[in-house]
Order: sequence, then C-alpha cells, then structure tokens
Amino acid sequence: MLLALDTSTDWASVALFDGRDVLAEETWHAQRRQGDELFPAIERALLSTRTALSSVDRVAVAVGPGSFTGLRVAIAAGQGIARGNGAALVGISTLDVLAYPHAPSKQRTCPLLRAGRDQFYAAFYQERNRKWMRRSPFLVATLDEICQKIGTHTLFVGEIDAEIEAALRDLLGPKALFASPASRVRRAGYLAELGWRELETRTQVKISEIEPLYVRQPSIRGSFEQPFASPPSDERALGLPKRS
Repeated sequence: MLLALDTSTDWASVALFDGRDVLAEETWHAQRRQGDELFPAIERALLSTRTALSSVDRVAVAVGPGSFTGLRVAIAAGQGIARGNGAALVGISTLDVLAYPHAPSKQRTCPLLRAGRDQFYAAFYQERNRKWMRRSPFLVATLDEICQKIGTHTLFVGEIDAEIEAALRDLLGPKALFASPASRVRRAGYLAELGWRELETRTQVKISEIEPLYVRQPSIRGSFEQPFASPPSDERALGLPKRS
C-alpha cells in the first residue's frame, strides 16, 4: 500500500493507492494549516479504507518547488512514516504531478505555481517519440519571461486564478490554452501513480536524501521551441503507458 502526501502550497492532498486503484483521496485548501491538518487527513483516509498504518510499505511525497514551510510538512511526515514502517520513500516534483494527468491531450503543457514577487515556478512538458517528458529545466521567472519563450500553443495548468489567466491571454493570445478548473487541481492520486512507478523502475534512495526542491533563478536565454542539442540533465519521462 502506498501513501501519497502533498503539502507543496496552500493546497494539500493525501491519497492511498494499492498499485492499481486510488482507494482514498482528499484534497483541500489548507492555506497555512498544513501542519495541523495533514495527519487528521491521513487518519481519515486510513479509516475510510479500513487500512492500518502498518500496512503502508511505500510513501510518495511531493518535493517541490513550492512553499518553503509547506514542502517540509509532507516530507517530514513521509520520512517519519517510512522510518517507522520500514517503508520505501520516493520524492516526486510537484510540477511533474501537475503535468501528469494532461499527457493524453498531447498538448505542450506548462504547469505554474506562484513563487512570490510576481514570479512563478514552471516547466515545459511535451510528447516526443511517443514519450511524455519534461523538456526543460525547472524555472522561476515572471509570466512575461516565461511567455517570451513560448512559440506555439501551450496548455497551462496549476494554480491559475482569473488574474493569471487574463495576463496569459494578454501575453499569448490564442496560443494560451487552459485546462478546466477541476482538472488543474493538484491531486495526490496522481502523485501516488508516479511514486509507485518510480519505485518500480528506479533504485530507492535513502530516506534522509529526500529533500525539498528549491528552484533558483536560471538563465532562460534562447527558445524552448528549438530542439535541445542533447537532452537536458533533468529531462525526465513521467512513465506513462504507450498509446497505440
């Protein structure tokens, strides 16, 4: 049984996953109460599925980018549960979780999260050679800086309010596409699927090595529309099944 924990931002989410089905999931607007509300949410998920905490042998946590304090709540909880149960622990990028459910659209996808000071965390995801992957470094930049690098229709997902949506439409016109509000919500069920696949296919890291991902200001020269001369070091497949 895998327990997925995400407190990356003001929104938090918890899920239980058995490798095939999401058995329980709760997503809520925690604001800054993640530390108070996370464990009651875990308890509700366990009770609703009649699952003992001792049955959890895998834990997936969202590691960011996101809120400095928020990220540490889920990571610390995940580390504690993993140590207590002897469970495997995996960290998944919050932006990967946001992009993952939109792979079937085949649209170039850009998840956004607020980073403060009019800046946003972002990355670009796209299918090439039948693989849905992150195709850029993680970014922290203003909307204008991000949009300057966009030359084609792009689906925006994440925590996008009416003001951000209007700004993107002004900057990109018809090239700015938007997922429905419900499908933009960051859900721990998706984190659970990604975490399970990660643990199935990659070597497990030490529990102490799971740390928050804090993105620093990168150079964003050039256009992301141009093919990379070689795959960037953090280009990463999200493990989606191939489609015929």
